[in-house]
Amino acid sequence: MNSAEDRLRYEINYCGNCDVCRNLLDHSCLVFPEIFKLYDKKKERGEEISTGELRRLVGLCNFCALCPCLNIREALLKAKTEYRERYGAGFKTRVIEDVDRIGRLGGTLPQLSNLLLQNKVTRDWIDRTAGLHRAREFPEIPKEDFSKWIKRRKENRGPAAEPKRKVAYFAGCTAKFFFPEVAKSFVEVFEMNGVEVYYPKQKCCGMPAFLEGGIKLTMKFVEYNLSSLMEAVAAGYDIVCSCPTCGYFLKSILKAGAYHSPEYTDTLAVSDGGYVKLPRDGPILSSVHDGTSLVWVEFLRTYLKDDGYFSSLSARERITVAENTYDAGEYLLRLYSEEEFDTRLGPLSARAAYYPPCHLREQKIGKPYYHLLGLIPGLSLEGIDEIYCCGNGGIMGFKKYFYPLSIRISGRLITKLKMIDPQLIATDCLSCRIQFNQLTTYKTLHPLEVFKESYGNYQAQTKPHKA
Repeated sequence: MNSAEDRLRYEINYCGNCDVCRNLLDHSCLVFPEIFKLYDKKKERGEEISTGELRRLVGLCNFCALCPCLNIREALLKAKTEYRERYGAGFKTRVIEDVDRIGRLGGTLPQLSNLLLQNKVTRDWIDRTAGLHRAREFPEIPKEDFSKWIKRRKENRGPAAEPKRKVAYFAGCTAKFFFPEVAKSFVEVFEMNGVEVYYPKQKCCGMPAFLEGGIKLTMKFVEYNLSSLMEAVAAGYDIVCSCPTCGYFLKSILKAGAYHSPEYTDTLAVSDGGYVKLPRDGPILSSVHDGTSLVWVEFLRTYLKDDGYFSSLSARERITVAENTYDAGEYLLRLYSEEEFDTRLGPLSARAAYYPPCHLREQKIGKPYYHLLGLIPGLSLEGIDEIYCCGNGGIMGFKKYFYPLSIRISGRLITKLKMIDPQLIATDCLSCRIQFNQLTTYKTLHPLEVFKESYGNYQAQTKPHKA
């Protein structure tokens, strides 16, 4: 199976013969209904699935990671990359996939950028140029992005007390450029808990370009971040992400296949029976924290290869970064379990719904924020346990062809939120926040913003009153 067509046809046939996902993924996912449509068509008419039909199929995947089988994700992404190499990428794709550049350009003159987005004539031109849907609402570009804020804050602060822990904060593009209040809340909440926050040099995690098949741009970002984050780990910092997508990329996608590299396997102790203990690492996009397996060393060296997207980069460095990366909620829950979390939380009188986003679920760390938010006095919290997707899919939900599909995907989740009728939606994902801001009237915050407000309420309560 050397070509994209061969791999995809094989997976379609495999899925059709299994048939489990025909009804399991009939609404939140666009890919599987199309897979079964193509499978049924071939079976009934005996016609081979065309390249055009397969290209349309891969374009439907917003990488929600709801699919239970990893092979189909790998096939879709490899096909998308191959099709891009074969047919090229249009100007519109190259514009929208570089979120880091969009954020930097928009933040250079934020007031002008907002005026251009709000003006009908210039917005129409932007939509046509970048292939955006005119109905998609853009977040307002702030006057000051997070990078400028943290630099100014560092210059105006004196030396801090010796911290209990040190973290290198990987903010992600959306928090850095469009929702800096989330990144600011990260810094303040972690410092409230005695954790030193270091903001290392960083670019986009690479996920948007990766999902567009833009491997060259992805590699550019990954190489830059890998070097910077390795320096942070060497200096004793844990890497912590407030964005679930960035965390998933650094924890799982980056290290896929690395455990099969001789650079790693040659360092393992071999038992008397010729076995090594190897962390489980399936196809690219395998889930994290899968445990370990005993593997016969000769089988490992002969058949298991580090031949994925990032195999040209150091396996040791990819593993080091992945194994030292944490989700922000995961890290705070760890502090709580070790009695290091500051529970001096002030009351928040509100009905809240907590939505755990897709890429948090894929990290297999549970719902740490759901447990932590329950510590806030007065906050009535209802978690969304069903496996729903907001449908936005990062940059996908801005595209002209995908925007209506993103609204359709979000249907069940939006209905569920309206049934709960909260005063506040808490979610870790800023792509979900953009969708919720457009499709509901409820205030949406990152859990870190909720904690910042709660800590502020406690301090206001305990502050001595002037006579």
